Amino acid sequence: MIVILILNLNILFCGDEMMIDSKKLNKNIKFLVIKRNGKKEKFDLFKLIKSLKNCGAEEEIINKVVNELMLKVYDEITTDEIKNIVYSILRKYNRELAEKYKRGVILKVRTSEKEFEPFNKEKIVKALIREAKADEETAKRIADEVERELLKLNVKYLTAPMIREIVNVKLIEYGYEELRHKHTRLGLPVYDIKRLIKHGLKENANMLHNPESIHKWVADEVMKQYSLLEMFPKYIADAHIRGDIHLHDLEYAPTRPVCMQHDLRPFFKYGLKVDGTGLHTSTSKPAKHPEVAIQHAAKVMMAAQTNMAGGQSIDEFNVWLAPYVKNLSYDKIKQLMQMFVYELNQMYVSRGGQVIFSSINVELEIPDYLKDKPAVVAGKEVGSYEEYEEEAQLILKALIDVLSEGDALGKPFLFPNFIIKLRDNAFKHEEMMERIHELSAKFGTPYFVNLTRNWQGENVNSMGCRTRLSSDWTGDPEKDTLRTGNMQWYTINLPRIAYEANGDDNRLFEILEERLRIVKDALLIKHDEMIKRLYEDKILPFLTQEFDGEPYYRYEYTTKAFGFVGLNEMLKYHIGEELHESKEALKFGVRVIKFMRDYAERLKEETGLRWSVTQTPAESTAGRFARLDYKYYREETLSVVNGDLNDINSLYYTNSSHVRVNAPITLGEKILVEEKFHPICNGGHILHVWNTEVSSDPEVLMDITKKIAKRDIGYWAYTKNISACEHCGFISGGLRESCPNCRSKNLAKYSRITGYLQNVSNWNRAKQEELKDRRWFSL
Repeated sequence: MIVILILNLNILFCGDEMMIDSKKLNKNIKFLVIKRNGKKEKFDLFKLIKSLKNCGAEEEIINKVVNELMLKVYDEITTDEIKNIVYSILRKYNRELAEKYKRGVILKVRTSEKEFEPFNKEKIVKALIREAKADEETAKRIADEVERELLKLNVKYLTAPMIREIVNVKLIEYGYEELRHKHTRLGLPVYDIKRLIKHGLKENANMLHNPESIHKWVADEVMKQYSLLEMFPKYIADAHIRGDIHLHDLEYAPTRPVCMQHDLRPFFKYGLKVDGTGLHTSTSKPAKHPEVAIQHAAKVMMAAQTNMAGGQSIDEFNVWLAPYVKNLSYDKIKQLMQMFVYELNQMYVSRGGQVIFSSINVELEIPDYLKDKPAVVAGKEVGSYEEYEEEAQLILKALIDVLSEGDALGKPFLFPNFIIKLRDNAFKHEEMMERIHELSAKFGTPYFVNLTRNWQGENVNSMGCRTRLSSDWTGDPEKDTLRTGNMQWYTINLPRIAYEANGDDNRLFEILEERLRIVKDALLIKHDEMIKRLYEDKILPFLTQEFDGEPYYRYEYTTKAFGFVGLNEMLKYHIGEELHESKEALKFGVRVIKFMRDYAERLKEETGLRWSVTQTPAESTAGRFARLDYKYYREETLSVVNGDLNDINSLYYTNSSHVRVNAPITLGEKILVEEKFHPICNGGHILHVWNTEVSSDPEVLMDITKKIAKRDIGYWAYTKNISACEHCGFISGGLRESCPNCRSKNLAKYSRITGYLQNVSNWNRAKQEELKDRRWFSL
């Protein structure tokens, strides 16, 4: 036996071979190694031997590697250097073994913040078979290619996203586009997330920049990618990406319907389960006291908001609550309404850190279809609703007073959207109508639904920016307008159709029908997805909870809507005139939207589903379409687009079938144009009356309301601009540059963006440009 001393290590050799006893040898090893993180630790021969055994090395090879390694190591050698030495030694004796060692030891995959594991190409094979449905031969071929590429890389460690990216590149190289489509990873670049954290987004003026919204925006992007890659076929996704159509609420497409009109009676009769089951939250008995009834009304909208993508509305709000305020003083009723309004404006709990996008529809008197219906209080029937008309009117009066006072600083309440139903007897309630118009003159808060027109039906309600339900589906006003809503609307880019038709009427309608078919397919896909979420996966329990053996949400009555943007610009390009410029232009515009409505009516017969046409609010879509068309159809777009051509983000199309916002016409002329489209757009419509007056005359406004009510305008609002001084708190009318009270230039400015009041600083660039362009009417 020959004893050799190497680097102060007592290593025993028997001839040329080493007698391995790692435990004994480890005790004698004195030198340190430097790890990748810079830390120093004692060299562990046992780990090396274990890794060689894991590679399949026999004892003879292990002896040779350790023997040669011990001659080359030195104090404070790096772990990478040791691995390279081991690899070079192994290559002399067994190349296959050396490559296996390199894969297992040098190719490390980072699986978490502190954990690494050897690269294993079999995981690629399994992932391709499981996720992309690849056959085994193809999966192995791709995995071998990826392994060869990875061995060429000079990286300290691999990550799962990095490996997946290389797999996807190989799939593309070999022409497996569909496999790549299914195998791709969803997410955001680091740069984009940094920008969201720093600057946020301005797609929704109701959403502020805060930690909750940042998380929502990141999650939204992943879900949007999923929807376009997995939920919708390529031809639909491509149409959206190109800007032929717009798929709204893509982040919620696989999981949520849009908006809903609520009925408070089931909750007043059976109690409230905000999770829909009562298993995860506390369950309330039916409200006995008016304070609790008010809280439940607010919580119904709050709970439904977690299951839905869009706005929440309570129809017949003052009717349902009327029995609860019987024998209460007006001051008490007003306090209750103040509680409700503050709840909706301070429940900062909706998606991404925002208040609930809420609406309430109210009546001047009990409508005929509800007069003989049992009134509900605390789980019991207490007569019929026609007995509580006085209480319903006191609730309405109290709401008007609360909304007129504004918040503690005197600012207008931004929610709920306050929607007045004008039935045939509306103007007989003279005092109430005067109060409503005083509120319109001060803040522009009320919206008006015109139920005096024959085409409107027995009951009509609106919610959010304009979404509409009418009792013209089955003829039952309760089933058609309560406990249901809009499942989804998707929007068609009308100006682009004009560009592609190039002046040919027949071609224009051919392209329009092609776009309608794409939107129809997309809506049917979402319709089927929602059935799965509601009744198979059961992830929307608030909506599917049952009352009297029936789900609360009447999904089978929901609308599927065709939206549109830029009719005015379509006409300007196609026939050379805008909506307000000639009877021919208006007639052709009506023909276009009637074509869409006829298509929806045919689908009703074919599918048994409730199809409609809606004027898209287009808070971000009007700008998105214009920007994309400026990119792909620049010459055509230049002749019709609105905005500053030096700032592409300011470009926009006119919303739906509205006249251009700065069209040189009177309010009367605007009404004569836009009323043509309200009866056609049965899924939603609105007339915006931009009020330039700092202080309007309520009597003048009411006179205008009487005139509008005689026209085919179904829904409208008087928009009053407000400026609130951030220095002294002074509230003044108009969009001011400085405070009239203290001259401060720090002002919060409020106006109606599409169908709701919001701080102008939260608007996207295109909508801010539209605000600058608006022609204000002197009322």
